[in-house]
Amino acid sequence: MSLFGNNGWLIIALAFFGIILYISLVRWRDRKWIKDRFGDRKILAMSFGVNYFGKATESGRPRKSSGFLLLLSDRVFYRSRLRGLEVDIPGDRIVSVYHDRSHKGVDLHQSVVKLDFYTQENGKDSVAFKVPYPPQWIQAIETTLLGKTEQDESTPSPP
Repeated sequence: MSLFGNNGWLIIALAFFGIILYISLVRWRDRKWIKDRFGDRKILAMSFGVNYFGKATESGRPRKSSGFLLLLSDRVFYRSRLRGLEVDIPGDRIVSVYHDRSHKGVDLHQSVVKLDFYTQENGKDSVAFKVPYPPQWIQAIETTLLGKTEQDESTPSPP
């Protein structure tokens, strides 16, 4: 104990910089994986630390995994950090994107972005993501993949 004695701040500083280094390495690894997988394709939006709560058609309670979410010009793509779970939703199969607080009938006690889409078998399904800045993600997906604009939402529908 006499090694650190009155230098407890040194332990805290080392822990802090260790955490920063770990986060940097994980982000670098994720970005390298994205570059290897998608090459030069333009990624319109990217968020790390996204929580995924599973598909509505999966049995059981919502599960939670952490990873990153990408918006490309033709799809939404999620990959979990530890499990290697991937969710790839083509833009032409997305029906709607909206804000909610529940998934699979369970209150998540947090704001999530939900996507309703058609599966390959033409069944309807839904997924939920906890992302930073949900309104921006909703708007980006609507504009890019659903072809909606702000004018569409502000224009009153005819009687």
